[in-house]
Order: sequence, then C-alpha cells, then structure tokens
Amino acid sequence: MSPETAAESLSEEFPWLGLLPPESIPQFVVEFTRAARISAELGQWSVLADLLRGWKATAVIHAEPDLLRQLSGPVDDDLGVVPAPLEDDDDER
Repeated sequence: MSPETAAESLSEEFPWLGLLPPESIPQFVVEFTRAARISAELGQWSVLADLLRGWKATAVIHAEPDLLRQLSGPVDDDLGVVPAPLEDDDDER
C-alpha cells in the first residue's frame, strides 16, 4: 500500500488528520504503522493510543490559529525558578 493510499484510508478513520499540515501526513503514516506493529507485537495497545492522542492534540493546535501562533513562538516570559523534582520512594529501580 502506498503512503498516499494509507493516508487516505487513515483519514477516513481519523478525520482530524485534515487539520494537520500536508507535509506532516507522511510522518503520521510512518509513526502510525510503527506504533500499530509494536502494539500488536506486545499486545499493548496503549502504544498506539498514546501516538494517536499526541497527533490529535497536534491537529487541535493547528485548528486554532492563535494557539498555534502562541505555541510556535519563543517564550519571552520569565516563569521563575524551576523547583527540584520530588523524590518518590515508589519509583525505585
């Protein structure tokens, strides 16, 4: 299946792909295919779900021109000191 055919088929299932810039669609197809294979191999569909969640959030940002402008520009505000991470006793490896 060609990338164009895959993108067309995926657009039917995920209509929000139409909000992404056209140059992003091939990257989505590659990442979707890889995540689907990994998920199937591991039986962990959260891998694919996380990928879809991220791309859908990206599509939402592209649908909101003001939000896209804000998130694409430099951060000029000084947001203060970044606190040190908290130690979590449950996160021992």
